[in-house]
Amino acid sequence: MAVSERPIEEVIAELGLPPESKFMGYVVHLPNEDEFLAFLKETSTAIKRGFVKSPSGAKVYQSYKRALRDAGKCKQKAEPNLLFDIGNHLAAVPVD
Repeated sequence: MAVSERPIEEVIAELGLPPESKFMGYVVHLPNEDEFLAFLKETSTAIKRGFVKSPSGAKVYQSYKRALRDAGKCKQKAEPNLLFDIGNHLAAVPVD
């Protein structure tokens, strides 16, 4: 479910996040490693990927399709997550 399909206030309420939470975009999460994609650089001969432990250092996508595309370029299981600024930190939530 891309956020554009529903009002963001509905998504925030359904997730039980504080009402003042702000949707920041999408991040790519590797659930088995509990890491986030920080960068992805492609050349004609190689794909370089970097990962971080916190969503605060993750690459943020404004498009679900682009996040999904880059998730597919990871060797490990990877999936787009919704990223919210909930005031005192960032929260990454799996897309249903």
